[in-house]
Parts: sequence; C-alpha cells; structure tokens
Amino acid sequence: MRVSQRSGLFSGVAALACATVLLEISLARIHAAMFGEPHAFVTLALSLVGAGVGGALLYLAPSLVCPPALFARMAALSSLSSGATLAAIILLAQRGPAPGSLPWLALVYAACTLPFALAGLALAAAIRHAAAEMPRLYLLDLVGGALGGLAAAAALRAGAPRAALAAAIFFAVAGVFFYLASRGREGEQRAQGGLVATFVLGSFVLLAGDFGAPWLKLAGLRRASPDRTEHEAWSERSLITVDRPRAGTAMMRIDSVAASPILDAKTTPPPQPEDMAYALHRDQGPALVVGAGGGRDLRAALKAGQKDVYAVESDRGVVEVMRGRYAEFNGHLLDKPEVHLVMGDGRSFARRAPLLFRNIVIPSADTAEASSTGALALSESRLATVEGIGDFLSRLLPEGTLVVSRADGDFDRLLALTAAALRRAGASAPKDHLFACSAAQRTALLARRTPLARADIEALRRHCRRHKFSEAFAPDRPQTPVRDRLVAVADARAAAPDARTDLTPPTDDRPFFSYAIPARRLPALLGDWKALRAEHKAVFALSALLAVASGLFALAALLPVLAARAGRLLRRGDAAAAAAPLPRGRAGGGGRRALAFFAATGGGFALVELAVFRHALLLLDLPSHELPAALVILLVSGGLGGLLTARVAPSAAAGVSARVAEALVVAAALAAAGLVPLARWSLGLGSFPRAVLALALLVPFGLLAGSLAPLGVKLVSAVSPALLPLCWALGALAGAAAMALGALCAMNLGYSALLLGAGLAYLLAAATVPPAAAGAPALGDAERAPPRAGAAAAGDPPPGDPPPGEATGQAAGAQPEVPEAAPVA
Repeated sequence: MRVSQRSGLFSGVAALACATVLLEISLARIHAAMFGEPHAFVTLALSLVGAGVGGALLYLAPSLVCPPALFARMAALSSLSSGATLAAIILLAQRGPAPGSLPWLALVYAACTLPFALAGLALAAAIRHAAAEMPRLYLLDLVGGALGGLAAAAALRAGAPRAALAAAIFFAVAGVFFYLASRGREGEQRAQGGLVATFVLGSFVLLAGDFGAPWLKLAGLRRASPDRTEHEAWSERSLITVDRPRAGTAMMRIDSVAASPILDAKTTPPPQPEDMAYALHRDQGPALVVGAGGGRDLRAALKAGQKDVYAVESDRGVVEVMRGRYAEFNGHLLDKPEVHLVMGDGRSFARRAPLLFRNIVIPSADTAEASSTGALALSESRLATVEGIGDFLSRLLPEGTLVVSRADGDFDRLLALTAAALRRAGASAPKDHLFACSAAQRTALLARRTPLARADIEALRRHCRRHKFSEAFAPDRPQTPVRDRLVAVADARAAAPDARTDLTPPTDDRPFFSYAIPARRLPALLGDWKALRAEHKAVFALSALLAVASGLFALAALLPVLAARAGRLLRRGDAAAAAAPLPRGRAGGGGRRALAFFAATGGGFALVELAVFRHALLLLDLPSHELPAALVILLVSGGLGGLLTARVAPSAAAGVSARVAEALVVAAALAAAGLVPLARWSLGLGSFPRAVLALALLVPFGLLAGSLAPLGVKLVSAVSPALLPLCWALGALAGAAAMALGALCAMNLGYSALLLGAGLAYLLAAATVPPAAAGAPALGDAERAPPRAGAAAAGDPPPGDPPPGEATGQAAGAQPEVPEAAPVA
C-alpha cells in the first residue's frame, strides 16, 4: 500500500497529536492516583516540555530528521514514542523506593517526558520541512488533539493504564502513516518496516493481553488500605476504590484524597455535625444534599423523616458504584422514592430549581491528610466562595438552614467566608446567624438567612451535647477572639493580621478554598523546600515545574549564541569566517524578534487557556464530560484559526500577526472584567444556553490564538527556516512555565489577574512580530510554488552557519523540501 507524501504527513501528524493528548490525560490520572492531585496538573505540562526539548534538539542537530530521510526518521520517532510510552507504563507499575522520594519522582517524570520529546522532535521536523503547509498541518495537529481528548473520555472508563496503552497504539499508527509516506517518492529513504511493525503489534498485544489476562497493576497507587480494597474502578475524573465492609460500612475513596462511607441498608447512620439542621426542622423539607457520595448524608436526612431529598452528584463513577456493585448493599438508596438524584453541578441546580429548600447540606469528603498537607490547593471549590454561599442562601426558605462542613483547620476561613456572604445578603450582624460544632477533625457550620432565636441556639447546643460534639462557634460563645473579630469586621485580614493562614474569603475569581498561604509569607515559603514538601505539596509541585520549565527555556533561548560561538571556535583557523557577522534570523535582530514572538504567544496562550478554559468548564453542564467537550471546542477552533491564515501573503503576515495579537490583548482585558459575572449569571440558565455561551467564549479565543503560530511560521520560514524548531521550542517551554506561574497567580490574585497577564504577553507578541522578508512573494505564491528539488537533502547546515538562502544568494522566500509536489491552493 502506498500513500502520497502529503496524505502520509497529515495523517501521521494527526495520529501523533491524538496520541499525545490521550497520553497526557492518561498520565495525569495515573499520577493523581499514585502521587496526589497536584501531580496531575504538573503532568499536563509534560507535553509542552517534551515539545520544547524536541524542537531544541532539532535546532542543534538538524540532520537528525531531514530529507531524504524525513519520513523514515519520523516513522522511527513515532515508533520509539510508542516504545517509550510502554516503558513508562511498565516503570509506573514498579514499586518505587519510597512514595515521596524525589529521585524516584524525577525518574518517573523523565520517563514520562520521553515519549513527548520524541513526538515533539517529529512534529518540529514536520513544521521545519513543510512550513508552506503549516495552516493545514496546524489544523490537523489540533483536530488530532481534539480526537485524543474524546478518546480519553472513552478510554479512561477502561482504566488510565489501559488508556496509556491505547496512546502507545496511536503513536505506532502514526509511525505506519509516515512509513507509507516514505514509499511515495523516488529517492526518499524508506523507513524500517520491521521497527514500525514491532511497536504496532507489540502495543496491540500488550493491550489485548491486559483485557484477557490482566497484567498491568500500578504498584504505587495511594490506597489507604490496599490489603482491604475490595473494588477498584476508574472514571473520567478519578480512581475509585471501596474497602471491604466492616461493621456495616464500606469506605469509598476517590484518589485517596476523599473518602465517603457506604452504609449497609440495615446500619443506622452515625450522627455527624452536618445533621444539625434536622435538630431544628425534623422532618420538614425539602432538603438538598450537594455531593451524594456514599450516601451517608442521604441516610441521615431519611432518618430524620425527610420525604423529599434532592441529591446532587457530579461524578458518574460514584453513581455507578452506588447503583452497581453496591446497590444491594446500600439498599438501592439512590432509587428510593424519597431520593431525587441529579447529575450535575450543585450550585447550578440550586439556582435553576423551581423550589426553595428548608435544608441544604454541603458535606466535605476531603481526607484530613490531604487537607493538612496542601494536596488539595489546586482543587477548586466554587461552592465555597462568597458568591457560592450567597447563591445557596438565596435558595433557602426564610427559616431554612445551610450547613457546610470542612476540616478543622479550614474552619476559620469558612467562618469568614460565610460571614462575608451573609453580610452581602443584607445581614447587619452575621454572628447572630451562625452556629458550629465539630467531631472527628471536621467542623460543620450552620447558617440561616434570619437570626437564630435563643430557643434555636439552645436546641442546637443540646443536639451537640447529646452526641458529644464540640461546640466551635455560637452567637454568645465565639470560642476565640479571632472568630469573634472575623464575624464582626468586613476585612478578614484586619481581624487577624498575623495569622499564618490567609483568612480572606475566596471568591469566584479566586476560588481555591484549600489554598491558604498569605501573600506576605509566600516568598519566604518558596525558599523553604522542606516546608513546602511537608505542608504545601501543590505549591511545591508548581514551584518545581516552574523551575524546570524556566531553566529549559533560558537554556533554549541561549542556544543561538552558544551555537554561534561553538561554530566560530571550530573555524578559528579561518580568519574571514571568524570575523563574519552572525546571520540574520539566527542571533540578529530579526531572529531575536522571532524567538520573543513565539515565546510570548506560547506563554499567552497557556495563560488564556487556564482562565478561559476554567470558565468554560463552569458553563458546560455535562457531568464528567466538561473537560473533553471544552478541549474539543478550543482545539478545533484553534485549528480553524490557523487554517484561515493559509491565504495570507508572507508580505502581509507581519501586519496581520500584529493586529491579531492586539485583538487578543483587548479580548483578554474584556474577559478579565466580564468572565466572572457572566459565569455566575449563566448558572441560572438551562444546559443549551450555557453551551452556546461556552461556544461564544471559546471559539473567538481559539480562532485568534490559533492563527498566531501559523503566521509566525510563515514569517520565520521566509527569512530563516532553520530557526523554526527553536521558535517552536521556546513557545512550548514558555507555555509550560506560564502554566505553573499562571496557577500560582490565580491562587494568589485570581483569574482576572491571570487574564491581564495574558494580555501583557500578547502585547509583547504584537511588539515583537518578526519582520517580513524583503521581496516576499505575492498572495499565495509561497504556498503555490513547487518545492525545490533536492533542497536540504543532506540536512541543514550547523547552527552557526548561514541558512541556505543566505549562503547561496537564493530568494529569501524560497522554501526547503516540502513533501508533495503540488501544494493545495
């Protein structure tokens, strides 16, 4: 079978992108289950780090992947990516020396980055040697990535390790397409069919074998009690395990950071502080439980005599456990006539529900260890924000109560947050509306829209004493001076200026409820890595990512200078060569502008993606499928934006790039001012209008941001094609560093500040647009002109030498070998 070089190139790049995104998401889920949730975020940046490393390698050694061995080498790299993926999964299946060992983590991350680096090298080669096809190539790259997101949504149901094996298959399939393309032109070196076939068959056999006789067991999963685990299932969001029942209770755990008991149908639910509301209202309803989990809070509501209990759950995997294997055990709790199950977001449901509630309970399933070590700092809670608490308070009957539970260490923040929400709702003295008690390292806070009467306070107090709960706050007994001040003053920082935790109430713009480092302490804490590792794991992971990505970025940015100096040392005996000026586009003004442009666009896109993507997830009402849906919209629109640049003439590309970057500056500023109000307003809308809003938000950003990379490639390829891999590398590494810096920025300043930072990045991009080549061809000429036969057949010159066009006097707009003789018009 033979395919044209163009078809092989496009199909191979799409399969490569699909495998990359699938592997990225699969590894994120595996790392979350093995090392903790912060590592999932870091893993999402590995593909960018790998792309940066691959591009830098191609710049340093252009002969690695070039005609006439272009497709043969790309086939080999894709096959090796498949093999590296298999090796990384096998390594993860081995038990490390210690769960938190830094050398072990470094080895794991290096192994998991290798497939992305090999794939990044192949993609950089495709861009380098088919620059004239960049708009279509970019479209297929992003569409392939979108397909990888959809594949992840389906493959994760079979388990994250199997999803990673599926990614290895897609890498191998990309190798097949490049192999077939290597047979499409006379003179092209053919790929090694045996190497390609080995990884295609090997990856298929390993995946099929795991279905037939499971062999892939991740030894380092963070199970609280691995010897007692009875059931294990992967969902799109997490790894769910259930312990063997003990004393009528089976503990369900989610990634070992959350735990929720599943009670036997005959077991009476033990009293918890969250049940305070029923001490006042008894069987009066209706009741709303946000986060059904294992159903303990539903059982407590039924025990109190509630006849209408609305249970909201956003994780389909949890519902499948409750309605599947453990349905008989829990007495078909979710199917009882008194229980009304709702799949979706609790805050959105409360806003849209056509009734008011007498009781709203928001339990917390976070484990004490996850809360105390800062492992949940990247897990946003838009329920526990000033606006979120306000939304729930507005859905209560006048005498209704809201009960929110958090770990003991978070209670002061919860108190300040609820007092701020009550104050915004019109309460002049918030302390008269609050009561709290605690047990088993958890504190539940009860809030009411109307002040608690003396009889209500005494009833709550008797309830707590009867069940041996500790009273944590009451209008007449605030327990500590800090708590008294927190509910009395509007500025939480003024109430406790020396507090070791940040008591500022979280908002929809800054929703990280589990992040509690005051800004004044952050610089000192970042310098104390031991304290970070022990108490703030999420910040430690972000700091490590930022350090590695920034270091690689700085090293890549210096490569032109280092390569030029090395070249001059090698030619030291030739006085004329040693004195020659550096070529334009390498370390000259045009080259520096090109590198700065790609770095700014890469960083800006990462910042925009973090903020806009997060708000799009809030708009989409697709439980467990918001991530793949938003990913598909953003990637496909970005690819279409790149395709729209196909007919932009190289002579006009600089002006168009500047205008697009300026438009993104304006869009980022508008989003910073309007995204949070828009997202909150949309919570009261139905699914379809919210989906339309998500499209209206993602598509313009995707179209604009997606057009900058192809425009930049068009400009650089016309002046110094050999600089393209380094430009691509700097854009990817800047994106990885921006992800870490952006998360830290959002946690401390909010998403609006992050969007303003993206605006500054695009402003820099507008100011550093590479100049168009003198005498650039007219509209479409560069795309329509046939390729130069035999160009770059022996590879590019060393990094210190001039590009071919400058060395031989060829036209500045001439392109190196472009696969396929007749580019698409």
